[in-house]
Amino acid sequence: MNPSTILSCLGLAMLLGSGAVQGAQYEWTFSQGNLTPALGNGTMAYADAATGGLTTFGNSDGATVPHINGQPASFLHAPGFALGGNGYNLTFASTGPNGGGAYVNQYSFVFDIMLPGAGGWSALFNTDPGNGNDADFYVAPDGSLGIGDLGYSPVGTIANNTWYRIGFTADLGAGQVSYYVNGLPVLNRTGGSLLEGRFALYSNADAGPDVRFLNEGDGSGVYTHESYLSSLYFTDTTLSAAQMAALGGPNAFGIVAVPEPGVWALLGLGLLALVWGRRGGKY
Repeated sequence: MNPSTILSCLGLAMLLGSGAVQGAQYEWTFSQGNLTPALGNGTMAYADAATGGLTTFGNSDGATVPHINGQPASFLHAPGFALGGNGYNLTFASTGPNGGGAYVNQYSFVFDIMLPGAGGWSALFNTDPGNGNDADFYVAPDGSLGIGDLGYSPVGTIANNTWYRIGFTADLGAGQVSYYVNGLPVLNRTGGSLLEGRFALYSNADAGPDVRFLNEGDGSGVYTHESYLSSLYFTDTTLSAAQMAALGGPNAFGIVAVPEPGVWALLGLGLLALVWGRRGGKY
């Protein structure tokens, strides 16, 4: 296990062990080759039958699909969807209204994702699970990250054919939304309240799914892109900059879902080796 993976695992272990995340948590890592969650009482489902036929699962080979930090990673592979009915519906069964409104106004998304090929628009999520309008968070063709109503990160923030950990945190009542890449902030939006507006999510108080993922409803152009998704995490609380920094960059073992026991054994051995190496093997 390389040092970057060890430190990333330690960061998430400290984050989980601190009890700092107070909301419901959900994660999908696709290690079983399907949409079964690795953490939490949530559901990811194909938005239509066609999506199921277009979706594949696999493991990185280090060539066609790069490994993450040198480690093989499980993934969901989605094409650039052509129809508004395509995509993935997310339902967060343990999440009710929050943040002072009737919808989910405080939440965080984290994605370990790679966009292969050439640049293009990539819709990451749409707060309208019926996909009846534009998405609400994109990677733009110039590599910036965001949406016009909130702002975009600098050009070139995201490159194709590279794994990233992309984060979106929101406290809509406070008017605060932040984007993160590999644990570092790339945009902080402050201003007037966004409570109950475009970026609020449905909850378990509403019938049906809560979010549409990897598609959007604007038929005027091509706003979706082929993608490899290694992990997807959601919590109904606003993660802080320190918490996002602790999560760091993409990790083949997931975002916060606890790895298999063998991984923790390797983590312990790897940490001992790292400390031993720094001491020069004198003790």
